[in-house]
Order: sequence, then structure tokens, then C-alpha cells
Amino acid sequence: MLVPAPVPAPEPVPAPEPAPAPEPVPAPALGLVPEPVPAPALGLVPEPVPAPGPGPARPRAPALVPEPRAPVTPQAQG
Repeated sequence: MLVPAPVPAPEPVPAPEPAPAPEPVPAPALGLVPEPVPAPALGLVPEPVPAPGPGPARPRAPALVPEPRAPVTPQAQG
């Protein structure tokens, strides 16, 4: 019988070198930093609208007063 020749083991592939870390982005020059927007002058600040209060008292509906009825008189049954 023919004995198959031993297959040579594949050579190990070297691990790829880690990519170099990206350089940190330098902060922009102080002159290029956008300045915070200043608050508008006090005269331009819109005054807060006051929340609507209870307002004038609403006239209450008149209490239901029972109408005066004629006194019930017992009628003579005959």
C-alpha cells in the first residue's frame, strides 16, 4: 500500500501590527473658539408673561330658589 506523504503544516501567519493610534486633534486656537452668545441687553429681554390668575370673580349662577306655589288645599271629594 502506498503511504501518503505527510502534508507539511502551514506556517503561522504573523499577526498584523496594530495600527498607530491617531494623533489627538489639537484644540482650536483661542481666537477661533466661538464666543458664547451674550445675553441680550436688559431692555431687550422679554418680560415673562404672568400666569393668568384667578381673575375677576365670575358671577355665580343664582341659586335655584323654588318658585312659590299655591298652597295645596285638600279638595272635597264628593
